[in-house]
Amino acid sequence: MRNPDTEPAGKAVHVTGRRTRLRPGMEARYASVHAAVPPAVLRALRTCGVVRWQIWRDGRGLFHLIESEDRYEVMVERILGLGPIDPEWDRIIAALLEEGEGSDELLPLIWTMVGSEQFAGAAGETLAAPASWQGR
Repeated sequence: MRNPDTEPAGKAVHVTGRRTRLRPGMEARYASVHAAVPPAVLRALRTCGVVRWQIWRDGRGLFHLIESEDRYEVMVERILGLGPIDPEWDRIIAALLEEGEGSDELLPLIWTMVGSEQFAGAAGETLAAPASWQGR
């Protein structure tokens, strides 16, 4: 059986890190509403190319790892193009998240390791291991 925490649900081409922040005291409510995301929202995400979306919480900070078939911006355009999917869900989530500068940011990719290779940044340049690491 596939472990959804360690094995991809499908072939994702693009991975996006996103950071959002909860309003004070909304940690438990945020977790409870995500216990069962509405089926219409899940269908819309899949239709727009989302392969996997994971959310971790650190205090009021949320870290989203989004794997999609296309760039994050393309996926968002597709979702917006669908129009309102579940206005009640949107209202609930908006009430839980902070707004304003720095409350919702895409994170720049710095480093990736796949197998024995490593890559730098969004450009994906292959990096040579430092000489001091040779033979490890």
